Amino acid sequence: MALTSCGQQKVPETVTMPPPPKAVRKVKPLPPATPPLPAQPLTHKVGLLLPLTGPQEPLGKAMVEAAQMALFESGCSSIILLPQDTAQGAHQAALRALDEGAELLLGPIFAPEVEAVKPLLSARKVSLISFSTNQSVAGGGTFILGFLPAQQIERALHFAKEKGVSKIAALTPDNQYGHHIDQALKRLETQGNIQLLGITHYTKGDILEGNPGNVRLLEEVADYKAKGVEAFLIPEGGENLGYLMTLLRPQMPLKILGSGQWDTPETLHHAEALRSGFFASPDPQERIRFEARFQKIYGYTPPRIATLAYDATALAAALADKGYTLQNLTFSQGFSGIDGLFRLTAKGLNERGLAILEVNSGGFRTLSPSPQTF
Repeated sequence: MALTSCGQQKVPETVTMPPPPKAVRKVKPLPPATPPLPAQPLTHKVGLLLPLTGPQEPLGKAMVEAAQMALFESGCSSIILLPQDTAQGAHQAALRALDEGAELLLGPIFAPEVEAVKPLLSARKVSLISFSTNQSVAGGGTFILGFLPAQQIERALHFAKEKGVSKIAALTPDNQYGHHIDQALKRLETQGNIQLLGITHYTKGDILEGNPGNVRLLEEVADYKAKGVEAFLIPEGGENLGYLMTLLRPQMPLKILGSGQWDTPETLHHAEALRSGFFASPDPQERIRFEARFQKIYGYTPPRIATLAYDATALAAALADKGYTLQNLTFSQGFSGIDGLFRLTAKGLNERGLAILEVNSGGFRTLSPSPQTF
């Protein structure tokens, strides 16, 4: 049966099976893209070297506040100020600021402090914008932002010459400040801008009432008058200017010219003796507005040189993204600040656009405005 059955079985047809499917490599799906983090803005650290303790603390505090005000009013958010106390040593204060990453140093105020900081500048490849007025510390990475007496004298005496006043005698203090004035006067004489009849030096003792030096000073003033002097230069301010005005009362009236040291309210106490006298100084209008804003914010009137801290900080903010290179710091077109137009020079000094201000009983009157461009 089995065989019969086999003999009678039909041959099956050939069936072609489809090929087995190829293996497909499974790929793990990528996670959704993460949005990039916003770029952090660059920040620039600037050291601010000022007396924050000790006898000069009020001055230092006011200048720090002026610097902070400059950052706020400029809208600059990339500057981080690093105030450092110079009361225990300017060198150490500068070193602390540099160790914290300062790219530029502002301050200090006094020339010996500047000298203490200067050795760090070349080693750390940074510049310093000082608030000193002593031009002997300029150079080697140091710029002087303070008001330079020689510039003020030159501006005032050039204006005097325009008004027909060229025969000049000077009373100058017998100190480094006075000697800078002397050099400026001799330079102007050499250039033919003035006829210098003489320079009389004095010490603090000479100008105090009742001292022997009084007689010498009065005699020399009388001698200048006999020689036809047209104006006396007296580059003093504060109490010393008061002593001199009291001393010279017997020789009045005198045509008296001054320096930027006259640019204080105390000078107006001597307005009668100084009537029609004039001096060179930054135009006061912008400073008056600054002082009003400062008073409103902090509740007191800032010292005169607080404007230097404001202008130096505003300059640092303006150059933050460009860099504090020599080329940028000495930009030839200069900068405009609270104290008007100024620029730093390659020698570390500054040039300013100065106005001529006349003394009157009601205040200072502008005789010649400050220039708007160099």
